Amino acid sequence: MSKAILTQLNNGIRVVTKSMESFESVALGYWIEVGSVCEKESNCGISHFLEHMAFKGTMSRSAKQITEEIESVGGYLNAYTSKETTAFHAKILKKDKQLAVEILSDILQNPTFPTEELEKERGVIIQEILQTYDTPDDVIFDHFQNVAFANQSLGRPIAGTIEIVSQINAQNLFDYRSRYYNADNIIFGAVGDVNHDELLRNAEQYFSKFKIDDTSVHDEQYDYRGGVYSDIRELEQTHVIIGFNGLPSLSEDYYTLAILSSILGGGMSSRLFQEIREKRGLAYSVYSFTSSYKKNGLFGIYAATTADKLAELSSVVSCELMKMCDNVSQKELERTKAQLHSGLLMSSESNSASCERIANQTLIFKHPIEFREILQKIDDTTITDVQKLASKIFSSAAAVATVGKNDASCVIQALRSRGIQ
Repeated sequence: MSKAILTQLNNGIRVVTKSMESFESVALGYWIEVGSVCEKESNCGISHFLEHMAFKGTMSRSAKQITEEIESVGGYLNAYTSKETTAFHAKILKKDKQLAVEILSDILQNPTFPTEELEKERGVIIQEILQTYDTPDDVIFDHFQNVAFANQSLGRPIAGTIEIVSQINAQNLFDYRSRYYNADNIIFGAVGDVNHDELLRNAEQYFSKFKIDDTSVHDEQYDYRGGVYSDIRELEQTHVIIGFNGLPSLSEDYYTLAILSSILGGGMSSRLFQEIREKRGLAYSVYSFTSSYKKNGLFGIYAATTADKLAELSSVVSCELMKMCDNVSQKELERTKAQLHSGLLMSSESNSASCERIANQTLIFKHPIEFREILQKIDDTTITDVQKLASKIFSSAAAVATVGKNDASCVIQALRSRGIQ
């Protein structure tokens, strides 16, 4: 398995590639260190709006031409905005990789934000916000994030609010882009049948128009608060998230938390799935999850059940949380390590997943991480490590969100009965 190669260009852009010569496709793109955490309350959603508008026309291409050029050779373009990152990426046959590099570079360096397209996309984003609101297993995550980090940018929804999105104009987008879409704040990644030196030779042609600046990267420590929020609606089920203060991306216990989460609610053999779904039939969907950021993190459990079963489900979850603090078996640990090993290695067979991984690692750690280093950290984790971390995580103040007929009172009661505050 070839190693990823990282080079920083004279203008500050970092280029990271990984060669997979047997692949017929190339996955590539730009990862920019800007997301919703960079926003103020007054421009909440602008990172996401800018991501949408990047595809809506350049000095040389209309929105339709951008789509037609990439799809005429069987490729595709996409993008996403997260709390701390915005990514613009493509997948294309190796013979057409230069076209994808050129188009992505064009939309990021030469956007025009035409008025007609801006107004149409504003409507699209408002529909996206409304769709999230109408989808309880989506909107609950926004509620949970806001409970955990109330009145802070990390707690606000990535798509923003209808009120703010309705006010964003082209000049706002140009100003925001000028502040963050700078060479020193950008990673370009490519994985597949790609030659690193060849890409570097093309860099002057394609990467030259990004502004060279000393970007002030958002690097804030947020205040995890915990708390409760109930969104009362007439639904067939009540959706619930029970969460806690988690770990940042650079934490030494990052992979220990991954093991903890997997044992508790990471698959069909996990404790929550077995107890809540298989043994008691309380829910169709139940799982645990982790979210890690630069300086903060979250750990949570999601489930959905009928109103009359929420108290029982909450009691079972509370019991399983406490069991994790002093009762982890060697069999569970080894099974989970095997699952994480196989998941990592299987993901390496996808050049899209590999490209995203090495780009994000370069953003977080300043360089890509070798698989053997990750696998070793997983292997070194002990039962004591997992139990100690469980005690730490579950002693933080709980953040609880519900969407449905119930409020969160029976959830809080179940947690407190197990000594969880």
